[in-house]
Amino acid sequence: MSEPLIQLCVWRVGAEHYAVDLRRVEEIVPLPVITPVPRAPSFLEGVVRLHGEVLPVVDVRKRLRVAAAPSASRSPSGQPRSRERLVVCRLGSRKVGFVVDAVTQVMRVPRAGLKPAPLAMRPGERPHVLGVCGEPGSLKLLLDVKALVTEEPL
Repeated sequence: MSEPLIQLCVWRVGAEHYAVDLRRVEEIVPLPVITPVPRAPSFLEGVVRLHGEVLPVVDVRKRLRVAAAPSASRSPSGQPRSRERLVVCRLGSRKVGFVVDAVTQVMRVPRAGLKPAPLAMRPGERPHVLGVCGEPGSLKLLLDVKALVTEEPL
């Protein structure tokens, strides 16, 4: 009997690739107009209305303090580039949108292919990183999306 495969949604933020459990992902849509929320944490871009629901929107680049890749920056008019996406994830009973530069793939990884976070990224130091997967040279960091929405510094 073969080992069960875990499906991961992989997205790019800046020059880095991150992965989240595909079971958390509700949908992926082009970036809609975001309404800013006064006095919100700096990583909270605002809110969007999607299918009749109002969702908070977290800018993953700001949250992880990742520099934008030149091709991923916004246009001079401030409009999103065409590959920017809103990844809507379910966190318990609520949904949160995450702004990413691009969604690149869905990958299937054997459970044994998921490795714990390196020592430099242990929980408490990097609470948003659960582990790593992929081949050397193309590793993806597994993100804990719940940690991305807390107001505690990462």
